[in-house]
Order: sequence, then structure tokens, then C-alpha cells
Amino acid sequence: MSLLPYLREKNIRPKVRKEQEFYNNMEVGKITNYQINVFNQIWETIQTHVPYYNDLVNKRKVPKIITNFEEFKKLPTIDRSFANQHIKELIDRSKKPDSWGTTGGSTGNPLQYPSWKTETQECEPAVWYVRDFYNIKRSDRMFRIWGHSHTLGSGLTKYKNMLKFKIGLPLIGYKRFSAYDLSNEKLRDAGEQIINFKPKYIVGYSKALYMLAKVNADRKTEFHKLNLKVVMGAAEGFDKNEDKNFISEIFGCPVGLQYATMETKYLAHTHPDGGYKVLWRNNLIECVDNEGNPSQSGRILVTSLYPRAFPLIRYEIGDIITGTEKNLESVYRFEAVKGRDNDFLMLDENTPIHSEGITHAIKFSKKVTAYQIRYTKDLKYTIYLKSDVEITENDIREIKHRLLKIDKRLAELEIKRVNELRQTIAGKTKWLTRE
Repeated sequence: MSLLPYLREKNIRPKVRKEQEFYNNMEVGKITNYQINVFNQIWETIQTHVPYYNDLVNKRKVPKIITNFEEFKKLPTIDRSFANQHIKELIDRSKKPDSWGTTGGSTGNPLQYPSWKTETQECEPAVWYVRDFYNIKRSDRMFRIWGHSHTLGSGLTKYKNMLKFKIGLPLIGYKRFSAYDLSNEKLRDAGEQIINFKPKYIVGYSKALYMLAKVNADRKTEFHKLNLKVVMGAAEGFDKNEDKNFISEIFGCPVGLQYATMETKYLAHTHPDGGYKVLWRNNLIECVDNEGNPSQSGRILVTSLYPRAFPLIRYEIGDIITGTEKNLESVYRFEAVKGRDNDFLMLDENTPIHSEGITHAIKFSKKVTAYQIRYTKDLKYTIYLKSDVEITENDIREIKHRLLKIDKRLAELEIKRVNELRQTIAGKTKWLTRE
């Protein structure tokens, strides 16, 4: 082990132990009281410095002090679409943001939101607490098959990011492989790099991991010699449980799933004993039906329990969780997540492009509020950009420049601006749909 990974592990281990002690010592029956008390501490600041909630309190539509769950439920639910339209009113103005992030996902409706550095510091111990379920240490070598949005940028920021990933990641024992192009040729290259790099665990988009295992099934013996601790899926679920079992068979190790979004950070993680354990120290999670009533299986609502530049209060991600276990109405464990499905854009029968690749190329434009790709039977694709303002030729040229870096054929797609995107009968907007 080199010095830097050793120091990183030494620094995080005491924090992980504190997380373990907290979760092990807190009785299930006391979870909700703990969460309400913590929420009240940040609620005092939120109602003062976040215009949207300040207005609700002043108009006496919500309580100034939350004493129980019934009062907590008076707070309105917020979804990504609402946040997109009202982000200025949902930001904590007590101090300036340190950075801005953009969500990805399969909806084609990216949300730009602010954050503070303290948010990452607050959540990092939880990341290594759940990875410890699989005996992963911060010093372990990791191979990650993921998006490479830093390569799609421009100017000084692009080169700073590239320097970080080309020099910074190897120094801490991490190797990153692009998941944008998941052709057989690229996946064979990834398999070879895994064998040569000798990681202790692998993290990647869940469906990309299945494709990786399928294309490299003949390397099963070589993968088993690596003695991997776990292969960890993220950003989406597996199509079926057999896919998860197949990955486990090829790589010779358990397969887990982390549950997080860009704006919420880690929410829950699978445990080797089964199901998902919720990180309820940082998040109050509710499960409700279509009418907003408590349910054992249904829509997930997230409330963050630490200070944020963009506070999340009863925030609806758009996912469905099933088989919940609760203290009162606070979920501390559930069986499965449904609803997240990042499909692939097939440039040809051998070249699938992951949805995140498209999102990362488009999200740089602040004019675009959402996008959709429609295709014909003969695989002719058109990109539709939703925007309330004019999209100029320069804007389109910049998007095509980023798409070109993923695959030159993407830059040849026609791009059109529209006021609204096509929705399903259920009112959902898919990022990829047939004409």
C-alpha cells in the first residue's frame, strides 16, 4: 500500500467507527424522535434563509417548530420539475454556494443545483460505513466504469479535471473507465485493464457491469484470481435478479447496489444479509402511495438532515421502493428500488451509448431545461431540447462538439428546440422514445 491511500484510510477509519457505533446503538423505536429533533435544528435556519419556506412560515401554512410526524407532513412535497422551475426560491441564502452540480438520469430533465463543501464532508463517513458492509477500505484499489463528463468540457476547467483524473486518481489507487461507449471492443479493453490493474472492488453503472461480465465471460478464471471483495452497481438497478447472479458468477464475488442520486448523495445501500439499509442519520425517508398516504411500497420522499445550500424537504426523486420497514413513518430498511431505468441509445447493433453520456454532453448548456431523443424504425435519431429561450447555432455547435467526443455519429444527429417534450399516457417523459 502506498502512502497516500494509507493516510486516507487512517483518516476515515475513526469516522467510520463512529458511524458504526451510532447505527448499532440507536434503538429502532427511537429513530423518528432523533430525526425530528435534528430536522428542527436545521429547519430554524431554512425557514429564515430559504425564500420558499420563509413564505410558507410567514403565511402560517407550515409550523415554525415541528414536534411530531403529523406536523412534519404539513410540509409540501417537492419534485425535480418543481425544483427546476423554482430553484432560486429553494436556495439557502445564508452563504454563497461553493459549486453547482447537475443531475443526470434517464428522465432527460437535468436539475442544476448549488452545494457547499461541508455537504460532502458531512456525508463521506456514511459512504465508507456502507462500503464496510463488504469489507471495503478507503485504501483499496478501485476500478470504476463510469461517466467521464470532465472530458466533455472546455477551457481551463477541462484540463484541471483531466489532470485530476489522470494523475490524482492513480495516486489514491483508483482507475476510471468510460461507460459512454459500451461496444464489445471497449468492454474487452475494460476487462483487460481490470486484470492488469488488480482492483479489490469494481463500481459501475449496473447495466454496464452486466454487459462487461457478458462480453468478458471467457475471463472468468482470471477474474476469480483477483479475489475481488465486491462488484458494486449504481445509478440504476439490474433488469432482473439473474443478471446480478451472472455478474457474481463471472467475477467470483458478491454483487451489491448503492442507492444515491446526484442531489441527494447516498440514501441507502444493500447489505450482504439482504435488502437495503437506509442511511437514516443523514436522511429521513418516507414511502407514500399516489395520494401521499403512508404505504409499505410506493413513492420515496427524501428529507436531508444536514445543512445544505439546496435543502431537500419531502423531495420526490421519482423512484418506487418496496418492502419497507419503518419506525412510525420513517423508513430504515427496504427490499428493492423500482423505477430507475437508464436505457441505451443504439447507434448500431454493436454500439450502445449509455444515457449518462448524452446527459453529460447536454447538461453544460444552462439554456436547456430538459431533452428527449426520438428515433425511427431505421434508427434515425433526433435530439429535442426543451428551452424557454432561443437556442442559437453556437449553442447547438457546442453540444455537438461534446457529443463528438463520445462518438462522432452522435454529432451528426439533428437537434431541434421545442417548448414541450412528448410524454407517456402516465404523464412521464422518457429520454429515449420511438417516433
